Amino acid sequence: MPSPDARRELFDALVDLDDAAATTVLDRERGRRGLDALVGDLVVPVMREIGLGWERGEVSVAQEHLATQLVRSALDRMSAGWDGGDGPQAWLACPPRELHDLPLLAYGLLLRERGWRVRFFGASTPLHDLRRSVRVHRPEVVVVSGDDPARLRASRVALDLLAGDAVLALGGRAAQLAGADLPGRVLPPDLVLAADRLAEVLAEAESGPLELLGTG
Repeated sequence: MPSPDARRELFDALVDLDDAAATTVLDRERGRRGLDALVGDLVVPVMREIGLGWERGEVSVAQEHLATQLVRSALDRMSAGWDGGDGPQAWLACPPRELHDLPLLAYGLLLRERGWRVRFFGASTPLHDLRRSVRVHRPEVVVVSGDDPARLRASRVALDLLAGDAVLALGGRAAQLAGADLPGRVLPPDLVLAADRLAEVLAEAESGPLELLGTG
């Protein structure tokens, strides 16, 4: 697990808008601790703290936005070639008008680490259009994730259709609040645990009736 010093170092670099320092911390901690710890024990807690700082008025909107972009750039560099290999394919998307796709990007990296082939569609994906591509390319799993439960609920029709063409999983805060009333399997809120569970989701879908995964 990255030390509290590493978290403080990354937090300070991000709010100071110091791209080089932030990149140094992220690259160093990935080398030392591995990707699971980088995402689950460093990136997620630090970005959560930046969000709380914004809510308290201690971090500006500009700082929060640039911190997100700095982390995104680092994760993007790690995602090169993540559609390669011969593992099952997972397509990752946010519903329309959902812009919080950084956790989904990190989730894709965790899946790639576990042998999945990943296609990342990102923020505000037109799910009806996505379904047309799903019917052609036949990924094993589609993960729809976001922060706003209202935007996930508004995609009910598209989610119903997607669930008829691929195994559908729902992630993020939106899934915790709204997923029980929607088609698809609800993934745990912890990204590392959710990455571990996706193979189980696929196996369960292939072998029996749908059961919601717990939120723990």
